[in-house]
Amino acid sequence: MAPLSPRRVAVFPWGDVIEDFLAPLGLTAQDYAQRMSGGWLFGYVAGLQANGIEPVVIHASAAVKEPVRLVHAQTEAPIVLVPGKSSGEGWTSSRPSVAAVASWARTPLWRFAQVLRREGCDAVLVQDYEHPRFDALALMSAGLRLPLYASFQGGDVTLSPLERRMRGLSLRRCRGLAVASARERRRLRETYGLQREVRDIPNPVDAGFWRAVPREPARMALGIGPEELVFFNHGRIDIQRKGLDVLLAAWREVGRARPARLVILGSGQDRAAFAQMLQGQDNVSWISDYVADPPLIRRWLSAADAYVTLSRTEGMPVAPLEAMACGLPVVASDAHGLADLFDEGEASGGLLVPRGEAAPAVKAMLRLADSAELRRRLGKAARRRIEGRFSVRAVGAALAEMMWQVPVERGAKVAPNDGGEPGARLSPPA
Repeated sequence: MAPLSPRRVAVFPWGDVIEDFLAPLGLTAQDYAQRMSGGWLFGYVAGLQANGIEPVVIHASAAVKEPVRLVHAQTEAPIVLVPGKSSGEGWTSSRPSVAAVASWARTPLWRFAQVLRREGCDAVLVQDYEHPRFDALALMSAGLRLPLYASFQGGDVTLSPLERRMRGLSLRRCRGLAVASARERRRLRETYGLQREVRDIPNPVDAGFWRAVPREPARMALGIGPEELVFFNHGRIDIQRKGLDVLLAAWREVGRARPARLVILGSGQDRAAFAQMLQGQDNVSWISDYVADPPLIRRWLSAADAYVTLSRTEGMPVAPLEAMACGLPVVASDAHGLADLFDEGEASGGLLVPRGEAAPAVKAMLRLADSAELRRRLGKAARRRIEGRFSVRAVGAALAEMMWQVPVERGAKVAPNDGGEPGARLSPPA
């Protein structure tokens, strides 16, 4: 069979405008293009490129007056910004159905369509179908006669009767859905009657870069004593969604029982409120920055003894995958996506606890605190889990097969460092 020419896929990340994502992190669109990689988005980009597909990332932006074309430094994928309006501009409402219509109206479909024609895109891939903007993009794709695909990244379920009716129609237009959460796959079957279109495709992680560096030099560089017990967490500071209130409540009990330190690295929209919550909790260190230094994140993951994430809502988070790739045992809530990371129990490298509850998390963290052998065993299992299921190339191949259901040309662009030597990356914590 002759090799097939690479296809071009328009990738639409979450958000009415790119500033919805960047503003809480204090980043600009130039930062986004020059310094950011990893996460679900650029993992998908690298995976598709490794399988002969050319992604074009497309955002609306409240900061541009005319379309702007950037190039992503890490993958060299085009990033196109078109003028758009944020949820705070123009028509808004507190009524869910009216708010959904407002979001549809804000979506600059004709500008998006112009970009798709100009860039020669022949398919559309949308992050998270559980947002009103997805319905607008589904309508655009139908008008352009382009196949539509979408992924589940933890978006909220439909909020209004009008949106629910539209969502069913939009989802039925999809030729494929990448859904790593077993619970969400079940909901799609029961709510919308979807089955064949739904694929179990996880988010990827660059297993070549995300591997542990020597522990003693990492600890020395970070000022961690050789015997100090350190639990680590990194990601967006979103108290409710990420369960940070539960994490701090659990850690207070762990701190009373054992000499240990919790290190949290990240920033986000709730940083002021989170700073208030940390007052009086001396055994927690918070690095309140969006860290543009992946080797620093890797150093913390290599120096820590265990990882903890107690989110209430997730899709398929990347941050714990990075921890697992670095050989850390994980205490995780049974939120969407997280439960799927550890569906083989301790053989997957983690201890699952009920979301929203502090007491079971305390018990699991104390188990790890008290047993170096358990930490070692789970850490090795976590690394094996990453190597077996979550590589960039493997996930990209699954996406390519979902889209065209035939082998695609390999080697158009090799995913950077996937399984190879470490290299510089910025992975935005999920």
